[in-house]
Amino acid sequence: MSTSRVAVRGAFVFALLITAAAMGQTTQPVNITVDTSTRFQTIEGFGTALAQGTPTFSSQLLNMYTQDLGLSILRVPLDPNVIPGQITLGPDVQSNINLMNFNYYPQSGWGYFAQQVTANKLDQMKIIATIWSPPAWMKTSNSQNGGALIQTPQNLQQFARYVAAYVEGFQQAYGVPLYAVSIQNELRFSEPYPSTTYNPTQYVAALKAVGAEFAADGITTKIMGPEDVGVDGGSITADQMSFINAVKADPVANSYLGFYVIHGYAGNGSTASSSGANWAQYWNQIAGNGKESWQTEESGEDPSWVHFNSSGVPDGALAVALNMHEGLVYGNLNAWVYWQLDDGKTPVSQFTLESGQDPTSLKYNAFKHYSKFIRPGDVRVNATPDNAAGISVDAWVDDTNHLLIVNLINASAYDTQTTVAIPNTNFTSFSQVISTATQPWATLPDVQVQNGAVSLLVPANSIITLQSDGIAVPLPEPTGLTGVALFTLFLGRSRRSGV
Repeated sequence: MSTSRVAVRGAFVFALLITAAAMGQTTQPVNITVDTSTRFQTIEGFGTALAQGTPTFSSQLLNMYTQDLGLSILRVPLDPNVIPGQITLGPDVQSNINLMNFNYYPQSGWGYFAQQVTANKLDQMKIIATIWSPPAWMKTSNSQNGGALIQTPQNLQQFARYVAAYVEGFQQAYGVPLYAVSIQNELRFSEPYPSTTYNPTQYVAALKAVGAEFAADGITTKIMGPEDVGVDGGSITADQMSFINAVKADPVANSYLGFYVIHGYAGNGSTASSSGANWAQYWNQIAGNGKESWQTEESGEDPSWVHFNSSGVPDGALAVALNMHEGLVYGNLNAWVYWQLDDGKTPVSQFTLESGQDPTSLKYNAFKHYSKFIRPGDVRVNATPDNAAGISVDAWVDDTNHLLIVNLINASAYDTQTTVAIPNTNFTSFSQVISTATQPWATLPDVQVQNGAVSLLVPANSIITLQSDGIAVPLPEPTGLTGVALFTLFLGRSRRSGV
C-alpha cells in the first residue's frame, strides 16, 4: 500500500487492503545478493524411489525420469524374496549369488528400470538401495514384518554375506552397479510391513559385519546410513544422532560408513519435511565429521498448489520446492530423494509427485525446478537475504559450463519486485522458467543484466528459476502423451559468459 493512501480511513481502506491482497500487490521490494565466491556443498543429485506399482516398463515414465525431470539418483528396495527359502550362505560370494533369484518380481522390474535410467541418463545416474527387512529367519520375529536382526556372530555373518551377495548379484543381473546401500530403512520402527529395528549398539555391529564382508569381497559399493525418519530439533534428531555418534565412537564402523542419510519427515515422523532451523541444528552436529549428508525419502505434500496443514504450515505442491530449499540451504544436503514419482495409482497423492505419467502435475513441476537445473557437481553459493518478504532464494554455480542458477520461491500472497545482484560476474542475461497454480511450467522472456543485477517481478505463490545465458531448446513430449503442449526446456549449458 503506497504512503499516499495512509490517510484514507474506514471502509475504503479496508476495501483497498482486500483489493491489494487479491491482486498480489506489494510496496516492499526485495534486494538479494548472490556471492559466487562463498561456497557450500556440492550437489550429488535428485531422485525418487520405486514402488511395487511403479510402471517401470513404461518408456514414457523413463523419459520423464531421465530427460524431463533430469533425475540423477534412483532409490531401489532390496526385496528378501529373491532368496526362495532358508539357506546357509558360505564364504564365496559368487556361490551365494547363484542361490538368489533375480528374476523375482518386483525386484526384476526395479532392476530393469535401474538399467534403463542408467542407459538413458541425462549426465549421471547413481543407483542406491535400501533394505526394509533381511530374510525372515535372520530376525527375532521370524517374519519380514517387525522384529530385530539376531545379533549372534553367526547370524551377523549370514546377514553380511546376504548383503554382499545382493549388491554383487544386482550388478550381474541388471548390468548396473549400486552406488550405495543402506542396511536398514527407518531403523527404530517395527511396522506391520517389512521392517527391522536396531538400537545404536546393534546397528554398529551390523555395519561392521557388512563393512568387513565388503572389504573381504572387494566390493566398492558405499554403505550409507543410518536413515532414520527426519529432523525435528528435538527427540527425532537426537535419535538419528544416537546412531551417528555410536558409529563415530567406533573407528572401524566409522570407516565403513560412507555418508550419512536421513529422511525428510517432521516431528511426527510422517508429514513433509521440517523447518530450516531444524535442518541447521542437525547440520551443525554433523558438519565436522567429514561425511556427505543426503536426504533419501520425503513426501506428504497435498497435490494442490497452495495448501496448509492443521498447524497452518504450507504443505501443498509449492511446499515441495520450499522443503527442498530448506534442506539444501540450511541442512547443506548433497542430495534430495522424494518417496515416489508414480506408484501406479490415481490420482496424484501426498505420496507421489504425479500419477498417470502426467508431466503437468503441480508437485512434479515444483520438484523439477531443482532436479532439471541443478546438476550433479553444481555447488551452492551464498544468496542473501533468504525469505525476505516471503521470497526464498538459493543459488548454484556450474564451474564446468560457467553457469549460475538462481531459484526464487515466493510463498507470499503478494507479487514482489525482486532485484538479484550478481557482483564480480560477467553474465549478460538469464533465462526464466516459472511455475504457478495455473501455469505449472512456462518460459518467460530472458531478463537482462543491468549494472550487475537483474530485476524481475516474482508473482505471488510462484517459483522462478533463472539460468545464466540460457538457450531455450524445445524437448519432445514424453512418448505417448497427447493433448499436452511441448515443454520448452533449457537444455543448453551455454559457455558465452561465466563467473
